[in-house]
Amino acid sequence: MIPSCSNTGETITTEPPVITVDPTTTPDITSLPAYTEDLEFEFKLSFGAYGRSNINTFENTITKDLVSAGNIKTEYIMPEATRKEVYSMLERMDIMNFPSDLNFPLNNEHVDHLNLRVIIEGEEKIVTWTVIWGFTFEGDMSSNITKQHLQFQELVEFISTYVYESDEWKSLPDIEGGYM
Repeated sequence: MIPSCSNTGETITTEPPVITVDPTTTPDITSLPAYTEDLEFEFKLSFGAYGRSNINTFENTITKDLVSAGNIKTEYIMPEATRKEVYSMLERMDIMNFPSDLNFPLNNEHVDHLNLRVIIEGEEKIVTWTVIWGFTFEGDMSSNITKQHLQFQELVEFISTYVYESDEWKSLPDIEGGYM
């Protein structure tokens, strides 16, 4: 029994819906092939202020936005275990059927451009989302947030945190200046 409230304040109890799943007609959760080290799987994720920092597995590089000093790029090869975890996240998101545009109207020029380009076995998917600096899922925008926004944010946080904590990133010069 599921209790719920009516607009008169009384508690009404209802039976939960019965959901029947027929395994012979239920589609796969994802259309992605199983992960192997030989799988054609590459991605580029741009993140940070104006999307000027990125990780690019096509070129095996990371790029750091140094603000007034430009950008700096260095070689970076993502460990196989981390690539597998990223792939697993993309699989759970059903990335090839994911919305390409997660944007909603913003009235702010200080934004992070989150752009993901993925190629898996010759199929390409691009996802973009522009968010205000310091964006959180609280406040006025919370009504615009979908499951896909949450999944994409989790992916971006996982990858960007991994990049920020890498020795290669830490060895790059410090940021000069700032954005206004």
